[in-house]
Parts: sequence; C-alpha cells; structure tokens
Amino acid sequence: MIGDEHEDNMKEREVTPRLPTSSQIIGALVTRLSIRHPVLQSRTARRYFAADPERLVKDSTRAEIIEAIAEVLTDSGFVASPEEREAKYKLAPALASMLQWHADNWDLFRSFLRRRTMSVMPSHLPKVWEAYVRLAVIDLALRVAAHLHLAGSSPAALDLFGGASRTARGDFLNRKREQTHLSLEDFAEKAGVTNNTVDGWMYHGARPSNDNLAKIAKVLADNIEGSNTAGMALELQALYWVSDVAALLAEHIGIKAVDDAIGRLYRYAEVTYHIIDDQIPAEDRQEALTVVADLGVNARVSESLLAALIAQEPHDEWREDLRSTGMDWVRRVLSVNLSVHLDEVDDLIQVTEGRLLKDWDVSNPEAYAHYRRSMELQVQGRLHEALAEVETAARLDPLDPAYPFTLGSVKTGIGIECGDMPLVKAGMDALWLAVMLDPKWILPWTEIGLTLLHTDRPAEAVEHLRGVKPECSPLDSRYYSALGAAHWKLGQMSEALEAFEAALELDPEETSALVAASDIALWAGDKEKHRRYSKMAHHFGAEEGTDKFLELLREFGQKNQDNAGTAEYDQKIVVMDDHVTRGLAHFAKGDDDLAIADMDAVLQQDPDHAAAYMLRGILFGNRKQWDRMVTDMSELIRLRPDDALAYYHRGIAYAEQDALDRALGDLCEAIRLDHDHADAYRVRGDCLRYKSEYDKAIADFDAALRLDPDNAAAHLGRGAAYRMKGDPDRAIDDCDATLRLKPQDPFAYRVRADAHVAKGEYDLAITDCNGALKLNPRDPIAYFTRGNAHLFSGKLELALADFNTAVELDPTSGRSTYGRGLIRQLLGDADGAEKDFQRARKLGYDTGT
Repeated sequence: MIGDEHEDNMKEREVTPRLPTSSQIIGALVTRLSIRHPVLQSRTARRYFAADPERLVKDSTRAEIIEAIAEVLTDSGFVASPEEREAKYKLAPALASMLQWHADNWDLFRSFLRRRTMSVMPSHLPKVWEAYVRLAVIDLALRVAAHLHLAGSSPAALDLFGGASRTARGDFLNRKREQTHLSLEDFAEKAGVTNNTVDGWMYHGARPSNDNLAKIAKVLADNIEGSNTAGMALELQALYWVSDVAALLAEHIGIKAVDDAIGRLYRYAEVTYHIIDDQIPAEDRQEALTVVADLGVNARVSESLLAALIAQEPHDEWREDLRSTGMDWVRRVLSVNLSVHLDEVDDLIQVTEGRLLKDWDVSNPEAYAHYRRSMELQVQGRLHEALAEVETAARLDPLDPAYPFTLGSVKTGIGIECGDMPLVKAGMDALWLAVMLDPKWILPWTEIGLTLLHTDRPAEAVEHLRGVKPECSPLDSRYYSALGAAHWKLGQMSEALEAFEAALELDPEETSALVAASDIALWAGDKEKHRRYSKMAHHFGAEEGTDKFLELLREFGQKNQDNAGTAEYDQKIVVMDDHVTRGLAHFAKGDDDLAIADMDAVLQQDPDHAAAYMLRGILFGNRKQWDRMVTDMSELIRLRPDDALAYYHRGIAYAEQDALDRALGDLCEAIRLDHDHADAYRVRGDCLRYKSEYDKAIADFDAALRLDPDNAAAHLGRGAAYRMKGDPDRAIDDCDATLRLKPQDPFAYRVRADAHVAKGEYDLAITDCNGALKLNPRDPIAYFTRGNAHLFSGKLELALADFNTAVELDPTSGRSTYGRGLIRQLLGDADGAEKDFQRARKLGYDTGT
C-alpha cells in the first residue's frame, strides 16, 4: 500500500523531465558567466541559444559561436590556448573542436533518452537532475585531471573549487583582502565602491560585476607582494565562473547536492591527477591523457582511473556511478527516474514510450501502484510481467480508462511481436473499452490505429484515424505520426508528409517524425523540405542507425536523378520508385523477404544499381545465404572497385563459409581502402584466430579497439585468442570487458569459463558456464566446458551428465565423446569407455589430438 504522503504526491500533475539542448546549455553558460564577444551578442546567436526548431542556425554559424566562446576562454588565460598547448604537447585537442564534439554527443544522448524517460512528480525532479550531475561530475573530474597534466599545471589549481558556494567565495575574497592588511573601509575606498558593497562581497557571497572584479584584482595585486593584476584577475574570474555554474545547478538540484558534487569533483580530480602517473604508462601518457581529456569516462584508458576512485569512495551511490561507463550511465539515471534499483533496469535500452499516458487524480492508490510498476516494467522491456501488473490494476479499478488503455497497449504489443492474433484482438477490445470510458481521450483511439497499421491493415488504419470522434481533441503529435505512417505505407506521400508536418507543429523535436518527413520530402521531390527536416533531425539527435538508412535512401534517389532524362528511363523510375519506397520501408522494419523481393524488382529495371546490390547483399547476409551475399557484393565491386564496405561484407561472407584465405584477401583490401574501419580489423582478427595465427589476430584486435574502444566483439575475439595462446589472465580481462559492454553474450561467458578451467578456478568456471547456458541452453561446448570443470574438481557424476548432454547436442564432436569415455573409465565402466574411445577415433579425435 502507498502511504498517505505518497497518495498526496500522486495528486500532483506529473511531468516528463525535459533535457535542454546543447545550444540552450551553452546559452545559459554564456549568460551566467558573462562571456562577452560580438558574435555572441548577435541576433543569430540568440536564435541559437533559444533552440527555436523553426529557426535553426547553420552548422557553420554554430561553429562560429562555439569558436567565439573558445576564443574568450583562451584569451582570458583561464584555458591555455591551443597554440601554446600544441607547441608543448603535440596531441592536445583544440578547445573549440572539443566543445563541438561534446555538444553533438549531448544532443544524441538527449534524443536517445527522451523517449525512455518516465514522467515524475515535480517534487522528484531534483533527484533526476542530481543523478545526471553525479555522472557529469565523475566525467568532468577525469577530464580536469587530464587537462591539468596536459597544461603542465599543478593540482593547486583545483583549490578554486573550494570557493564554489556563495559563502565560500565570500570567504575566499575576504582572505585575500586580509592579506592586503586593508580594512573593509580602506578596501572599499581603493575599489571605488561603498562599504555596504564590500560587506556584501565578503560576508554574503554577493557577486561583483565584471568591472568591479577588475578593480578588486588591481587592489589585491597592488597590496599583496609578488602578485600581478592579470594573474589576480584570472584567479578571481575563474572563482566566480565556477561559483556561477554552481548557482545555475543549484536552481535544479539544490544547494546541498551542489556542495556535495563540487566537493567530489575537487577530490576526484585531485586523486585522479596523482594516480595518473601510476596508472598510465609513461611511454604513451601524452596520447592517453589526450584521449581522457576528449572522451572522459568513455575512454578505455579511464577504466583504471575509475577503479582507483572506487577503492576510496565510501558512499554507495557515488561508488555505483564510478562503476558506470557508456550506456550504463543511462541505466543509472533511469534507475533514479523510475525510483527502482540499478539491477531492475539491467535489461533496459529498448524503444518504448515509458511516459505517463494521462494526467488524473488517483482514486485507487493500490491500483495506481500496480499501474506504475507496470510502466516501469514496460520501460525495462519486461512486457509479460508488465501485463500481469496492469491486469491487476484494471481488476482493482475497472472504471479508470488508463488501465484498460495500458492493458490494451501491452497486449497488442506482445501479440504483434509474437504473431498471437487472439491476444491482439483481446488488446483491441481493451482499447475500445478505454474509448468508451473516456470518449474525449485521443490516445486509445490512436493506439487502435497503430495496431491496425502494425497488423498490415493501413487502409483500415487511415479510415479509423480519419474517423476520430469529434470530442477527441486536441489531436496530438502521436495521432498525426500514426496517420502519416499509415498514408506512407499506402504510398500516399503528400498526405503522409502533411500528417507528419502536423505532428511536428505539436512536437518539433521528435526525431522519428523529422526523419520520416525528411524521407517523404525526398521522394516527393521537395529538396528544400528534405534538407530542412534532415537538418533538424541532426540538430535534435537522430537515433543511431538513421544515417545508414538515409544514406541508402539518398543513393537510390540520386541514382534515379542521374539517369533521368529519357521517356523510357523516366517510366522505369516510376516503376522503381514504388519498389524502392517499399523495399527501404521493409528494410527499416526488418521484413527481409519483402525487402529482397523489392530489390529484385529494382535490379530487373536497372542491373547496374549499386545501392540495390549493397542492400540485397546485406539482407542475404541477415538470412545467412552467404553464396548469394558473395554474388551481390562481387557485382557491387564490379561497379565500384574502390568500395571498402563491399570488400568488408564479402569478406564476412567468405569467413562464414570457412573460405578464410579469400576472406583475408577481401578484408585486407577493405582496410587498405579504409584505414579506420574497426570492424574490418576485428573480422580479420577472427579469421587469423581461426587459422591459429594468434599473435597476428591479437594485433588486429588491438587495432580495432584503438579505433573503437567499446567494440565488444573485438574484446571477445582477443580474449579467445589469448585463451588459445595460453594466456588465461588476459583472456579473462577481455571477457570481463565484453560482458560490461554486452552483458547477454553467452560466448563471452563460455570463453571466460574455459580460461578459469585453465587456471584451476573450477567454481568460477561452473558459474560462467551456468551463465552461458542460461542464455543459450543448447550450447554443447558450454556443457563440455562445465563437464571439464566438474571432472577436474572430482565431481564425476555431474561431469558425466554434462558430457552426455554435450554428445547428445553435437554427436559429431570427437573431444566430447572422448571426454565422456574418460569419465566412464574413471567410474569403472570399461566397456562404455572403450566404445566412446573408438567412436572418438572415428570422428578424428584421440589422445594425441
């Protein structure tokens, strides 16, 4: 049951946390820090800081604004100029390019998280923001420590963090004043201000204007031996800049949380500064520090620094954050957002709505508690558990339309995914019940239309959505997006574009609608709209994978445009466009068979259509039809002999057919054409590993990880190579890295288990085999490996059971058959042992193998 206090809170109007865009953050910092520059005072800059989606600035203009900010920071001396740092440290990155990189990545992250964020009570928002700040503090601490090393500065520069609060900055200034041996009255007279003004600075934390800061710096420098005005001005400016940022954060998370965060930032940065010399080898320290300064905790080299911080951090929440890198950060923030523990969001990162669907006064707190739990489970992707919870909510409060709506949404979602049409029908019934209970609520009506669309009834979806009840108002962006998708599937492009544009009027930041509008505008021949919507999608952080789809889309469109001009070809384009539109839509949805059929039709019209060969070849690979993939990629190479991707994909197909020499030839060519293709190095490493050339394989995996430190497959391949080379410790390290990046990889558990067997750590090996078998219950090698662990630990009966299963799952495995014979021999079953030994020899395995 929910307590009275929580019940009162539920009567608040819930809100969805809205993360600002990078331009809004930069604008707030420019204002708060009083950064002055002609470019930053322009009308265009104000448009950029406002993030008006209808009046976005050009990428070149955005670059100018960021360069202006970098110019002010470097001119002030607060940050060393790129020229000075480059003269001293060749690899030091330019400040403007770093700011640009972080702005782009923030917007991508913001878009990713936007659809995965649940609504919370306004009173809970500070905890959500505090979670973001905790993670940012850890990231920033590593960057600050790296920058101090790169700039040749001492940790003493961190002392200014001690003056971040209003009180602390006043104390800092007062201590400086005491060093001058001036009274408050004398100080005020020399600074040309009133006594009350100085009193406010010293004892109440008031912020001096920038002009007064310059006067204070001169008074202090003139009266403190060994000081100079420029250095004192820089110190004061840095102090007040830090405290201004702290004040900006305090508006969102509270002063207490900011004080805690600033204290951790100071301590983490100082500790990190001192452990860098121990954790990062001297020979590559310069390059490693540059990577840390640029990527923060996302840099692989940061793992040892985070581990050192964990060892001295007593606070549970901060210690958990220190363990997190990459997408684990999303899990940390969401765990706070959902008010659940971290282990309950381990299976997250699924594209679900996750937002509270309706504002209402809760009449049945117990039903609401089950509903809320259902929403949390949906965000985690645990739909069957979510279904059980919302069924309970609907039973406890059958008259609240939110519960049958959610019940219908979950049932139709599960039913569509599993092909369970009776469940889909039951879901539709629940949605219609929600419509009956609240005829003015648009969401159930929209959900019915989406269900019709997702069950291949787009014409019915359009008819249903167009027939929305008059009392359902106002129509929202989700409704218009559903209508646009239904028109799109019917090939009604002008109607589809109109609907998506209506959706964008209501929610101009929705990247999926922006991408759809951009695609449709391209097909409709409206290049201006295509560019505008594509630009907006990029600005607001289009989802990963969108660029690949758009690239194929543009290539198809460009191919048609390049070849247009004759009546015969124009007619072909009309035929091809239909297949291209459908084929790309099928590709985006994962309908490989239908997409292949459409690409067949495109190639019948134009046998030299390179993009169609590329897409169809990838689709054949998805279906494991390697011969056909080789054929299509060979055609692509005929048309484009310098296409690295074509060689890469054909190399994969050859490798899957065990034609390793051919695969290596193609992968070498892919790498020659594209030196930065991390996956080409990784696949070539796998081929070399299969050929038992372990040192060469490890070198390729190293190259892949330098280019892509979070490449889980490269970690796993290198771990397997180390294991086969007889280095189980390094194998275990790489498997650990793989499982941090990809926790559901059964092969990583299996390789690590085998490495533990090699080290005699049989209990650990058994645990890892159990993990592998939980993910893949029919893995014969996992049973074989666990059987070995049981055998070496003297548990012969358990070993025999595992080897029996291994042989049953793979009767062609000579080593599993031989291993079972060995166990039978130890158990006194001489006849059974001899039969297994003979069978193993026939399969090509004996004691000498």
